[in-house]
Amino acid sequence: MFDATENAIRYKWDPRTWTGFKLRFDAEGAAKGGHCCFHVEDWNCRTVTSEWPCEDLDEALEVLNHFFTLDCKKERERLNSWLPAEYRDAA
Repeated sequence: MFDATENAIRYKWDPRTWTGFKLRFDAEGAAKGGHCCFHVEDWNCRTVTSEWPCEDLDEALEVLNHFFTLDCKKERERLNSWLPAEYRDAA
């Protein structure tokens, strides 16, 4: 599920453990030429409990794939349409 206010996509909410993962894109950081514009976050009831900064989308997808099975190639294609054109170079 995409959350436009956070510029994030939520993955794998687990009601049994009350936790999940989300991929957040730091558009402001990317606009300033910053590194690690992608953040994989472990979230619990809208609170980030752990974070993995990633330099590019491939690294972020590999982090997500570590926690649950993800087709990185298909997910990258899907997410490329989500990123604003001016930030796709960060990916």
